[in-house]
Amino acid sequence: MLVLASRLEQQAVEDFARAGVGCRTTLEFDATGTFYVYQETAGRFEVPDGNCEPVGQPDQAFGAEITGPAEAAFLPDESISYDASGFTGRSVSKVVIADPGRYELTVRGADASVVAAVGRDPSSGVDTTRTAGLAVGAAGVVLGGLLLALAGRRSKKAATAGVPEGPGWGPARNEDDRAWPPKPPSVAQRPVNPQQPDEPARVVPPPPPLPARSPGGGERPAWAPPSADVAPVDDVAPTPPRPAPPIPPPEPTLPDR
Repeated sequence: MLVLASRLEQQAVEDFARAGVGCRTTLEFDATGTFYVYQETAGRFEVPDGNCEPVGQPDQAFGAEITGPAEAAFLPDESISYDASGFTGRSVSKVVIADPGRYELTVRGADASVVAAVGRDPSSGVDTTRTAGLAVGAAGVVLGGLLLALAGRRSKKAATAGVPEGPGWGPARNEDDRAWPPKPPSVAQRPVNPQQPDEPARVVPPPPPLPARSPGGGERPAWAPPSADVAPVDDVAPTPPRPAPPIPPPEPTLPDR
């Protein structure tokens, strides 16, 4: 916006309507308001084909007259000057245009190289745009500081309360801890529990019960030797083996035709 403010005055000066000395020029006013006539001593002025060539009159003071659909009269005014885009000028009069339309501008003067430029105040709106640019810049600095402060607070909170990285609680020590489900532990990493040994403990059978005693005080064995009717295990005849099933004869094969 600061760059635009410096460009506004140059653009306004370049857009002035210009008329030569000793000629009558038609001007089209699309808007109403106050307009100024500037005596421009430096700049570029090209006469369109078929228009009046500037001609100066000796001992003639520089001035202009205007006629049109509404009454308009120039009033002396020397409050504005400009030097922009290669043009140098100073206001000599001003006029208030009440109705838009076509007006005839007649310029008089002694020097044909001097040009009459018609337009508004070129510095109008420049100060407002420049002030707005400064305000927007200050607001941007304040907003940027607030955003940086909020970002700092969020990063501080994230650093104090972190989320566990591994599949279990706590940060991951290596890449294997980040995977889910976790990989089975190797033989070297398998935890050793002293309460659960690798080999199962041997179960010792309890001792045989003692012989029971009779109520009369005598001792009787809780078991008796086998009777004579029961044959010993060694005397049992072995079972003869079963014969193998016969092997069927091979099927005859037919000769090839």
